[in-house]
Amino acid sequence: MANDQFGKKVQTQSNKEVFFISDFTNLDIKKVVISDVIILDYSNKEGCSGFLNQIRSSFVESIYLTPVFILSINEEIDSFTMSLSDGTVHSLQEEAFIGPFQAIEQRIRQLQSTNNQDQEIKILNKILRFYYTRQSRMKPVISAVSHTGYSFPLLSLHYQNVNTEEKFAVLDKLVNKEFFRPRYEDLVHLCNNCYSGFLNYREVCPKCDTSDLYTENLIHHFVCAHVAPESDFISGDQMVCSKCNRMLRHIGVDYDKPSLIYTCNNCGHHFQESIMQALCMSCESVHSVDSLLERKIYNYELTALGEESAIGGLVPTEKQDSEMAGFIGFSTFNIFLKYEIERIKNSGKTSSAGSLSLRTPAALSNSLGVKYNTVVTEVSEFIKNATLATDILTFINSNTFLIISPDNDKFRLESLLNNIRPVVQKLIDSNIDEANIVVKIKAENIDSTKNHNDLINSLLTNNGVG
Repeated sequence: MANDQFGKKVQTQSNKEVFFISDFTNLDIKKVVISDVIILDYSNKEGCSGFLNQIRSSFVESIYLTPVFILSINEEIDSFTMSLSDGTVHSLQEEAFIGPFQAIEQRIRQLQSTNNQDQEIKILNKILRFYYTRQSRMKPVISAVSHTGYSFPLLSLHYQNVNTEEKFAVLDKLVNKEFFRPRYEDLVHLCNNCYSGFLNYREVCPKCDTSDLYTENLIHHFVCAHVAPESDFISGDQMVCSKCNRMLRHIGVDYDKPSLIYTCNNCGHHFQESIMQALCMSCESVHSVDSLLERKIYNYELTALGEESAIGGLVPTEKQDSEMAGFIGFSTFNIFLKYEIERIKNSGKTSSAGSLSLRTPAALSNSLGVKYNTVVTEVSEFIKNATLATDILTFINSNTFLIISPDNDKFRLESLLNNIRPVVQKLIDSNIDEANIVVKIKAENIDSTKNHNDLINSLLTNNGVG
């Protein structure tokens, strides 16, 4: 039976619902939704981490986006728990958490409602929205219990070690769709059978594959040119050449040690170059080092497109690509933009790209629902008819239109968008009372100074003309 008490309520001047939890037995996760802020007591490490994991594991937005702080007086918080929290506090005073909380709360209010049952889309939305509301990077955490040695805590809550390949696929998708920009952290080598990074590297005998080896110096006697293992020269406490019976007194004068030689304790084979193998300690498969999988580990920074996608929410690709006639899907738009950049580089001509965004308060678009979508459809029809037949259009996240205008510079496109903007504004104002929707436009030349990702990010940053 769930505990009727949900921690201890913390009194604040702002009258926010702040709860301090030190007893983690029988807590009802659904009660998180009544909280503005939760503070967890780290003196109970297991209870604190377990309940935080429950919160961030939820797919209910009002639960997993709740600001959670960790109260720790002297103890250092483990990196996994720290990554899922919103920071450390050393007291229950409001000033300890009010600043970060207000910043998170403000960004949560910008999020538009979504209702998608596709599991992967739900995870992608969750990742985008969590890191957008925190304005932070998704960073890897070194973890001895992670299959690869690195963990992305929020993602790891939904994928176990056996699903490492799926986890990497999600990270790659976030980059390929250009929601995140990767920043290099490390390079790991993984078992090509189970993706584990827990490997035992060992030198083995090229004849019998055993790792039971011992090494010794190879001796080269200058006088007679005899070369043999050092043990062959040992005679009591002296070194004597087994070929010419002369004593070897001084290294560099009588002899040198050009290299090492291996001897196999299993089969007695002598050799100078061993074979390096990697034994996977998870699945016990054996691999040559050359056959191991290489995986770069990154931390991930939200792009402008990622922020737009976090606010508007993702939908399945097939739905997104078929929403409006005359508009192509964003992934196809990106391909066109890449080709256009290359064409401009080779031809020396000028083309441009632009954006028209409906800066809509999230609460408004959420409350209007179907009516808002109807107005957006009308706006898209007008934009399609007002632009040139050669212009390439896409529409993303319920509020942003992007345009490629081949062989036209930014001034022509900007002029066109300036003509479109007041009509769109009037169309919105006449259909939605007190809409408070601001139409923003921006245009840039397509040239060799920016790649397609930087150009998209520039068009989506919130500094267009209103």
